[in-house]
Amino acid sequence: MFRQSLLVLLLVTSAAASDSPRELLWDQLVPEGWNPYALFDELSDEEYVALSDEEYFALREKAQEMLDKAPVVKELDGQTVRIPGYVLPLEYKGTRIREFLLLPYLGACLHTPPPPANQIIRGSLEQAHDLQEMWRPVWISGRLKTGHATSKLGEDGYDSITNVSFGYSMDVESIEPYTPAVAR
Repeated sequence: MFRQSLLVLLLVTSAAASDSPRELLWDQLVPEGWNPYALFDELSDEEYVALSDEEYFALREKAQEMLDKAPVVKELDGQTVRIPGYVLPLEYKGTRIREFLLLPYLGACLHTPPPPANQIIRGSLEQAHDLQEMWRPVWISGRLKTGHATSKLGEDGYDSITNVSFGYSMDVESIEPYTPAVAR
Protein backbone atom coordinates (compact mmCIF):
# COMPACT_ATOMS: atom_id res chain seq x y z
CA MET A 1 0.00 0.00 0.00
CA PHE A 2 2.85 2.41 0.89
CA ARG A 3 4.54 1.77 -2.47
CA GLN A 4 1.30 2.46 -4.38
CA SER A 5 0.79 5.73 -2.47
CA LEU A 6 4.37 6.75 -3.14
CA LEU A 7 3.98 5.97 -6.86
CA VAL A 8 0.76 8.02 -7.07
CA LEU A 9 2.47 10.91 -5.25
CA LEU A 10 5.43 10.79 -7.65
CA LEU A 11 3.13 10.73 -10.70
CA VAL A 12 1.05 13.67 -9.41
CA THR A 13 4.19 15.66 -8.56
CA SER A 14 5.68 14.90 -11.99
CA ALA A 15 2.48 15.96 -13.77
CA ALA A 16 2.31 19.19 -11.75
CA ALA A 17 5.94 19.99 -12.60
CA SER A 18 5.32 19.50 -16.32
CA ASP A 19 2.37 21.93 -16.14
CA SER A 20 4.56 24.70 -14.76
CA PRO A 21 5.29 27.44 -17.27
CA ARG A 22 8.53 27.44 -19.21
CA GLU A 23 10.61 30.43 -18.12
CA LEU A 24 11.74 32.55 -21.07
CA LEU A 25 14.21 35.35 -21.60
CA TRP A 26 13.63 38.00 -24.26
CA ASP A 27 16.39 36.77 -26.54
CA GLN A 28 14.57 33.42 -26.78
CA LEU A 29 11.77 35.23 -28.67
CA VAL A 30 14.18 36.08 -31.51
CA PRO A 31 14.91 33.42 -34.14
CA GLU A 32 18.54 32.38 -34.29
CA GLY A 33 20.45 34.30 -36.93
CA TRP A 34 17.97 37.18 -37.28
CA ASN A 35 19.89 40.46 -37.44
CA PRO A 36 17.81 43.61 -36.80
CA TYR A 37 20.74 45.72 -38.01
CA ALA A 38 21.22 43.96 -41.36
CA LEU A 39 19.91 46.95 -43.27
CA PHE A 40 22.53 49.20 -41.70
CA ASP A 41 25.34 46.66 -42.00
CA GLU A 42 25.20 47.22 -45.75
CA LEU A 43 26.30 50.86 -45.33
CA SER A 44 29.68 52.13 -44.26
CA ASP A 45 29.79 55.03 -41.79
CA GLU A 46 30.78 57.34 -44.65
CA GLU A 47 27.84 56.21 -46.80
CA TYR A 48 25.42 56.63 -43.88
CA VAL A 49 26.62 60.18 -43.14
CA ALA A 50 26.40 61.07 -46.85
CA LEU A 51 22.70 60.11 -47.17
CA SER A 52 20.41 62.88 -48.35
CA ASP A 53 17.34 63.67 -46.24
CA GLU A 54 15.16 61.79 -48.72
CA GLU A 55 17.45 58.74 -48.64
CA TYR A 56 17.65 58.87 -44.85
CA PHE A 57 13.86 58.96 -44.41
CA ALA A 58 13.40 56.16 -46.96
CA LEU A 59 15.97 54.05 -45.08
CA ARG A 60 14.29 54.84 -41.76
CA GLU A 61 10.89 53.81 -43.15
CA LYS A 62 12.35 50.57 -44.53
CA ALA A 63 14.01 49.83 -41.16
CA GLN A 64 10.76 50.40 -39.25
CA GLU A 65 8.91 48.10 -41.66
CA MET A 66 11.57 45.43 -41.08
CA LEU A 67 11.22 45.78 -37.28
CA ASP A 68 7.40 45.67 -37.51
CA LYS A 69 7.68 42.35 -39.37
CA ALA A 70 10.45 40.91 -37.18
CA PRO A 71 10.21 37.11 -37.29
CA VAL A 72 9.00 35.10 -34.31
CA VAL A 73 9.98 31.68 -32.97
CA LYS A 74 7.07 29.58 -34.24
CA GLU A 75 7.93 26.68 -31.91
CA LEU A 76 6.80 28.84 -28.98
CA ASP A 77 3.22 28.98 -30.30
CA GLY A 78 0.85 27.42 -27.78
CA GLN A 79 3.45 26.96 -25.04
CA THR A 80 2.70 27.97 -21.47
CA VAL A 81 5.45 30.40 -20.51
CA ARG A 82 6.56 32.86 -17.87
CA ILE A 83 8.53 35.98 -18.84
CA PRO A 84 9.58 39.16 -17.04
CA GLY A 85 9.05 42.63 -18.44
CA TYR A 86 7.48 46.04 -18.15
CA VAL A 87 3.78 46.76 -18.64
CA LEU A 88 2.56 49.48 -20.98
CA PRO A 89 -1.24 49.64 -20.48
CA LEU A 90 -3.55 49.69 -23.51
CA GLU A 91 -6.90 49.25 -21.76
CA TYR A 92 -7.00 50.48 -18.19
CA LYS A 93 -8.94 52.47 -15.64
CA GLY A 94 -6.78 53.99 -12.93
CA THR A 95 -4.46 51.19 -11.85
CA ARG A 96 -6.70 48.37 -13.17
CA ILE A 97 -5.48 46.93 -16.49
CA ARG A 98 -7.11 44.49 -18.92
CA GLU A 99 -4.89 44.78 -21.98
CA PHE A 100 -1.26 45.80 -22.20
CA LEU A 101 2.01 45.44 -24.02
CA LEU A 102 4.81 43.64 -22.20
CA LEU A 103 8.17 45.12 -23.10
CA PRO A 104 11.76 44.09 -22.38
CA TYR A 105 12.88 47.43 -20.94
CA LEU A 106 11.38 50.40 -19.15
CA GLY A 107 10.20 53.22 -21.38
CA ALA A 108 10.03 51.26 -24.64
CA CYS A 109 7.38 52.66 -27.02
CA LEU A 110 6.79 55.89 -25.11
CA HIS A 111 9.03 58.47 -26.72
CA THR A 112 11.21 56.36 -28.98
CA PRO A 113 10.52 53.99 -31.83
CA PRO A 114 9.15 50.72 -30.46
CA PRO A 115 11.29 47.58 -30.17
CA PRO A 116 11.07 44.95 -32.93
CA ALA A 117 7.74 43.09 -33.06
CA ASN A 118 9.44 39.94 -31.75
CA GLN A 119 10.27 41.86 -28.56
CA ILE A 120 6.67 42.86 -27.75
CA ILE A 121 3.95 40.68 -26.22
CA ARG A 122 0.35 41.87 -26.16
CA GLY A 123 -1.24 40.64 -22.94
CA SER A 124 -4.98 40.21 -22.36
CA LEU A 125 -6.60 39.50 -19.02
CA GLU A 126 -10.03 37.97 -18.55
CA GLN A 127 -10.54 40.10 -15.43
CA ALA A 128 -8.89 43.44 -14.71
CA HIS A 129 -5.72 43.28 -12.63
CA ASP A 130 -4.81 45.99 -10.13
CA LEU A 131 -1.25 47.02 -10.94
CA GLN A 132 -0.29 49.57 -8.31
CA GLU A 133 3.26 50.22 -9.49
CA MET A 134 3.11 50.57 -13.27
CA TRP A 135 6.85 51.19 -13.66
CA ARG A 136 8.05 48.13 -11.78
CA PRO A 137 8.90 44.93 -13.66
CA VAL A 138 6.54 41.96 -13.46
CA TRP A 139 6.39 38.30 -14.39
CA ILE A 140 3.49 37.29 -16.63
CA SER A 141 2.41 33.71 -17.23
CA GLY A 142 0.05 32.21 -19.77
CA ARG A 143 -0.23 30.55 -23.16
CA LEU A 144 1.93 32.32 -25.75
CA LYS A 145 0.65 32.75 -29.31
CA THR A 146 2.67 33.77 -32.34
CA GLY A 147 1.31 36.04 -35.04
CA HIS A 148 1.82 39.64 -36.04
CA ALA A 149 -0.77 42.31 -35.31
CA THR A 150 -0.87 45.99 -34.47
CA SER A 151 -2.18 47.96 -31.48
CA LYS A 152 -2.89 51.64 -31.37
CA LEU A 153 -1.03 53.43 -28.63
CA GLY A 154 -1.96 56.97 -27.60
CA GLU A 155 -0.09 59.10 -25.14
CA ASP A 156 -1.89 60.99 -22.39
CA GLY A 157 -1.74 64.69 -23.11
CA TYR A 158 -0.88 64.16 -26.79
CA ASP A 159 -3.16 63.93 -29.79
CA SER A 160 -0.89 61.52 -31.63
CA ILE A 161 -1.53 57.83 -31.90
CA THR A 162 1.25 55.39 -32.71
CA ASN A 163 0.75 51.98 -34.25
CA VAL A 164 2.81 49.37 -32.44
CA SER A 165 3.37 45.98 -34.09
CA PHE A 166 3.77 42.89 -31.94
CA GLY A 167 4.71 39.35 -32.84
CA TYR A 168 3.40 37.57 -29.75
CA SER A 169 0.24 37.66 -27.69
CA MET A 170 -0.80 35.97 -24.48
CA ASP A 171 -3.98 35.23 -22.57
CA VAL A 172 -2.41 36.12 -19.25
CA GLU A 173 -3.18 33.80 -16.36
CA SER A 174 -1.09 35.60 -13.75
CA ILE A 175 0.87 38.77 -13.13
CA GLU A 176 3.33 38.85 -10.23
CA PRO A 177 5.91 41.37 -9.06
CA TYR A 178 9.32 40.62 -10.57
CA THR A 179 11.87 38.82 -8.47
CA PRO A 180 15.04 37.45 -10.06
CA ALA A 181 14.88 33.79 -10.99
CA VAL A 182 16.67 31.47 -8.62
CA ALA A 183 19.44 29.41 -10.20
CA ARG A 184 18.43 25.78 -10.41
